[in-house]
Amino acid sequence: MKHPIVKNQIESFFHCKECMSEIPDGESPASWARINTGFTKKGLQVWCERHDKNIIHLDFLGNKVAYAE
Repeated sequence: MKHPIVKNQIESFFHCKECMSEIPDGESPASWARINTGFTKKGLQVWCERHDKNIIHLDFLGNKVAYAE
């Protein structure tokens, strides 16, 4: 069975505040970013690898969420 193609629908990105203040001239935020995103016991976390700090941790308050492949 063929899976439907999911297109990028992102309207707003997460960035590390420190990384954005250090971005070199000519570099884009996307190419400069060093982030990991993944599920936690509470929800979803975005982590800055460069500064070893949390960018955002979304708490799903115990709710189950669906996802598209």
